Amino acid sequence: MIPLRIERQTLRNNREPFAITVGGSTIYVLTKPDDVADAYRNTTSLSFDVFVQVIMRNLGSSVQSVNAMFSPMPTEKQGFPNPKGKPLGRLARELHINQLYPGENLSILDDKFIESFSEQLNIGKIADTAYAKKSGNDEVVVPLMTWSSDVFTRAGQLAYFGDLLSIIDPNLTWTFLEFDELSWQILFQYPRIVSRKMHAARERMTLSLEKYFSVPAEERRGQAWFTRAMEQEMRSIGIGTHDIATMMTTIYWGINTNTRKACFWMLAYLIKNPQLLEEVRQEIEPAFATGGLSVDYLKDSCPVLDRVWNETLRHSAYSASVRHLTEDTVIGGRTLRKGNRLMIPYRQLHFDEGVFGPDARAFEPARFEHNQKLLRSSSWRPFGGGVTMCPGRYVAKESVAIFIALALRRFDLEFVDAQGFPQGAEGTPVLGIMSIQDGEDPLVRIRPRKS
Repeated sequence: MIPLRIERQTLRNNREPFAITVGGSTIYVLTKPDDVADAYRNTTSLSFDVFVQVIMRNLGSSVQSVNAMFSPMPTEKQGFPNPKGKPLGRLARELHINQLYPGENLSILDDKFIESFSEQLNIGKIADTAYAKKSGNDEVVVPLMTWSSDVFTRAGQLAYFGDLLSIIDPNLTWTFLEFDELSWQILFQYPRIVSRKMHAARERMTLSLEKYFSVPAEERRGQAWFTRAMEQEMRSIGIGTHDIATMMTTIYWGINTNTRKACFWMLAYLIKNPQLLEEVRQEIEPAFATGGLSVDYLKDSCPVLDRVWNETLRHSAYSASVRHLTEDTVIGGRTLRKGNRLMIPYRQLHFDEGVFGPDARAFEPARFEHNQKLLRSSSWRPFGGGVTMCPGRYVAKESVAIFIALALRRFDLEFVDAQGFPQGAEGTPVLGIMSIQDGEDPLVRIRPRKS
C-alpha cells in the first residue's frame, strides 16, 4: 500500500500513472478516477487471477490444488450451474454472490448475526471476557477494537460454520486475530523466515479447519450454503481435505477481516460524537417495534446510519486493488509493460478534494446527504470495482448495522478519560479496512441503558 504522503511527494499532486520498484518488481500506481475506471473495464490484459494464485500459494495451497482451481470445469456437471465452464477459482465468485446478495441466503446469515450478537452483547457476558475490567456496578471497561473483533469473529464463524468449529477449537477466533494483524506479510510476500509468527497462526487455523472438514458433512449442522457448496465443488475436482481446509482459511480471513474493523471505526466515530450517536440511536428505535430487530428497517429507513456507514468506509478503507499485466497496456496515456503489476490505492481516491470537497479529511457524514452523486462517483471505491467488486458488501453493511443497533439500544458507551482518537495503521497493506496502530486500542466504558 502507498501512503498518501508518499504519493503526494512522488507526484507533486500530479495524478498521472507512475511506477515504483519494490524488491526488483515494477508496480504501476493509478490514482486518477478516469484511469481507475479504464482499468476496471479492462478484463483482457489485466488479470486478477495471477494475484489470487500467488496469495493461495503463500497461504499454503499445493501447486496441484491451485492448478485444479484454475482449470476449466465441464459445462455439464452436478452442483452449481456452470454453463461457461469457468474454473472454480472464478466460479467461486458466483457462489459468493448466491450467498451474499440480497435474498434468502443473505437473510439466513443476518439471522445468525442477530442470534450471535444478541447473546454476546450482554453485560454479564462482556464482564466475563479476559479483556474486560469491571469499573462499578454493572459497568465494564473494554478495549474497543478487541471487543468488536472478538464479537464479530465469533459471529462470522457461527454464520458460516455453525457451532462445531468452536467446539473443535475454542481459541480459533483469537488465533485468527493473531494471524489477521500480521496478514499484511502475505500481501507483501514476506519470506517465511521473517514471518514465522503469522505462518504459525495460519497453520493452526488450517489444522482446526482440517479437523472440521474431516467430520462427515451431515454432522456439521448450521453451516452456510456457501460452505457446503464450495466444499462439494472442490471435492468434485479432486481437491482433498487438507487443501480444502487451506482454501477455507482464506474464506475465514475474508469473512472476518473487514467487518470487525469497520464496526470498530464506526463505533469509535459515534462515541466521539455523542450528538451523532444519539441521532442514530433515535433513528434505529422503530426497528425494534415488533419485539425483534428488523434488518429491512435498518436498510431502508435509517438515512443517518447509512451516511455514517459511508463516511466510515471513506475514512477507513485502506486497501488497493491489484492486477497483473498479461500484455502491454495503455492507461492514462502511458504504456504499462507486460509482466508487471498494477495497483489502485483506494485511499487516495477517497480523499480527493475535487470530489469530496475541501474538508475531505474531516469526518462529515452529511456530505453524503448534500451530494448524493458521491456514491456514483468513480472516486468512491470502498469495495473495489469491476468484475472483482467485493460480493460481501451487503452482508458487511447489514451485520455492522445489526451490531450498532443492538449495542446502542442496550448500552451507554463512552471513552474512558480524555483519550485521543485512535490512529489508523496507515501504510500497512490490508484486504479492505485498516487496523489501528500498536497501543492505540481505546478503552470504552459500557453501561446498561435504563429502560
